[in-house]
Amino acid sequence: MAASIGVAAAVLLGLWLKVEEVRAPQELPRIVPGEPVDLGRVELTPLSLSLVPPGQEGEPARLLMRARLLNLTGESQIAVFGFPPHPPELAAGGAAWPEPEVILDRDGAPLAQLHPRLAERVTLVWQVPPDWRPGPVSLTFHRQIFKLKDNLYGKSSWLLFQPAARMSVVPEGAP
Repeated sequence: MAASIGVAAAVLLGLWLKVEEVRAPQELPRIVPGEPVDLGRVELTPLSLSLVPPGQEGEPARLLMRARLLNLTGESQIAVFGFPPHPPELAAGGAAWPEPEVILDRDGAPLAQLHPRLAERVTLVWQVPPDWRPGPVSLTFHRQIFKLKDNLYGKSSWLLFQPAARMSVVPEGAP
């Protein structure tokens, strides 16, 4: 009887580990510019990443990611990257950078909302830290999970975030 319990426990543990690996894989998929990423509410397609030198004396350099955003939901989204916002996370030299500013390419205004099934081209702008040496950067994209019936209120809602993909690239214009 003890052997049967041990075998059953081993089978259940093995099954649980497989399910956990599928639910939250340890190694994130690698993407390249031009490859879309499903972030839950939106689909983001990074198009290019470039380093722009300072325009005037005393201004920091900027890192610009041109991207295409597509709202996948049936309603206009004001929280394009979820709430609290989880825009692509940029890291270089082992340090994470502050959140980027998201600018609409068509009019240069900050992104306020994204309408359903209407693709927009945007630019994500990061201020380059003064001590950063140009080189490869890593972008991590987070997907927000939608649950049709949550356990607390019994209604549909956007819940947790989980890493969805990673992109490593050397910015254009970097020496």
